[in-house]
Amino acid sequence: MRRLPPLTALRAFEATGRLENVKRAAKELNVTPAAITHQLRQLEEHLRVELFSRSSKGMVLTRNGHELFHAVSQAFDLLHESARKVEGEARTKLTVSCLPSFASCWLVPRLPRFYAANPGIELEINTVGNASQRVDFAQLGADIAIRVGPNEDAWPGLRIEKLVHEQMSPACAPKLLKSLRHPRDLAGHNLLQVSRRPEGWPEWLAEAQRIYGGTEHIDATQGPRFDTIQMATSAAVEGMGVVIGRTPLINDYLESGALVAPFDMQIRSKAAYYLVLAKCTESAPMMLFRTWLRKELGLPPRNLSAAV
Repeated sequence: MRRLPPLTALRAFEATGRLENVKRAAKELNVTPAAITHQLRQLEEHLRVELFSRSSKGMVLTRNGHELFHAVSQAFDLLHESARKVEGEARTKLTVSCLPSFASCWLVPRLPRFYAANPGIELEINTVGNASQRVDFAQLGADIAIRVGPNEDAWPGLRIEKLVHEQMSPACAPKLLKSLRHPRDLAGHNLLQVSRRPEGWPEWLAEAQRIYGGTEHIDATQGPRFDTIQMATSAAVEGMGVVIGRTPLINDYLESGALVAPFDMQIRSKAAYYLVLAKCTESAPMMLFRTWLRKELGLPPRNLSAAV
């Protein structure tokens, strides 16, 4: 049986020897200087040797102190490295391939909640610009993907789970709200366009014309153009115009008050978000991510279906 000195005393000794000062050691270990002094005295009594010579210049290690300090420092370094290695091996990496706007506007702001619930999983988020790009997990270096498409047939041979459709309606900065009392008032504003996702303005204005009237002369294609939904949404926050807000992407902006919805009418997007996995893979980390994702979207749990 090993007869080891108290670990607390060794920690106090190592910090004091390294910093050569009791007060600095106490601050590092978040204890009082008196506690450090007590631990040092206890260690010297345990070993029956003097470890420090005390002078006006501070704490100076004796010959015995130097020998012990070298051994203790090496032992602590080895413990630290071993713990770091074990911790790293215990964490499982999961790579998610995602559309930029879904990642930036919705997924990333919620990651702290995922990590809090799943401390053993480390996520890597990769984005892909082309929503219609074939999902090749080997090429993407990903384990799981989130995509937008018209139906499950867009990804043959893969495991597919439908998530949500976007609900679309105009959104703008609060300072523009007073000038938007009726859909026809959109004629006096820039309609912010998303090049990669043209669906939105034509469909919403057509439905507004059917219900309210007055929008037949508004050009649904006019206005500044942006490459992604995220950039168009950011432009709306800055007051550059009115964007077609898309839930769930816009939820955080509405909740924070950065954007407001001037009209109650919403239309549903034709395409939906889908979770895509390789046909024969469903690891525990994937299941945990899928369960968390559905919960965050307000969806009930369900099993994946295999694509034909």
